This record gives sequence, structure tokens and C-alpha cells, in this order.
Amino acid sequence: MIPFVGQLLRVSWLLFWDSRVSVFLKILPLLAVIYVLSPIDFLRDFKLGIGQIDDVIVTGILLTLFVTLSPKKIVPEHASGKSRKRGDDDEPPPVEGNYRYLDDE
Repeated sequence: MIPFVGQLLRVSWLLFWDSRVSVFLKILPLLAVIYVLSPIDFLRDFKLGIGQIDDVIVTGILLTLFVTLSPKKIVPEHASGKSRKRGDDDEPPPVEGNYRYLDDE
């Protein structure tokens, strides 16, 4: 289960910084961070471990939703570790046109 959580966090992090993912979708990981940091919880944090269970569950649900709702062609790129980097865009299509050669002489 630990490798799954690690991969979920890594893919969520990479998707969050990917410009191809909608800004509105990026609200989900932000909500997860806000919920973990906020003092308002479903279960009170009166004992170490028991009170953090709801934080883990809510964070897991929000991050899973974020990855699930992200564009389907982008998620495998980040999950496989072959995410595109800046400047790695596909080569632009050729531009067709006419030209003339002017000789200075």
C-alpha cells in the first residue's frame, strides 16, 4: 500500500504543475492541503494516530479524484516517469509558402 500512496503523491504533484491540467481541477489537491492543515476535522485529533485517520482518508479521496479526473492522455506520462519537460513539445508543423530570391547585383 505504501508504494501506491507514494505513486499517488508523485503523480498528483506532477499533474498539479502540468499546464495541460485545468486550473479548476487543481483545486482538489489544494482542498486536501487545506483540510490537513485546518483545525476543523471530522474526527478530533485528541490522540496521535486516531485523529489523523480522517485526514488520510479525505486526502486520499481528493487526490484520487484529482488523478482520475485529469486528462487521460496526461496521467500515463507522469505515472510512467516519462513526463514531458519544458521545451519538449512536439515539433511544430511545417509552414508552406512561396518565396523569391532577390539578387543584389
